Amino acid sequence: MKSRESTRTLREKIIDLLLEKRKITVSEIIRFLDLDPRMEREVLSTIEKIPKTLKRKGFQLYMIPPKCKSCGFEFSKPKASKCPRCKSQRIEEAIFVLE
Repeated sequence: MKSRESTRTLREKIIDLLLEKRKITVSEIIRFLDLDPRMEREVLSTIEKIPKTLKRKGFQLYMIPPKCKSCGFEFSKPKASKCPRCKSQRIEEAIFVLE
């Protein structure tokens, strides 16, 4: 018989982690849930669908956008790899905050 933990969806696991941590990056989610690092896109896609569920529970999910560590450029999307302004690849990850 499967345990409750193994039958939970990725969305449920991420929501529980957000409720526990309140402030987290995608790489931290991957590490805490012991996921394959190549699942980054899937985790981001799942996070995009979570706000409705959290709103019903009385919470709101915010994103502190990625930022270039070299010039301070702020991205609008959660995934960034190279700064369009200075071409640096030193990018701070987006942080998801639950309030």
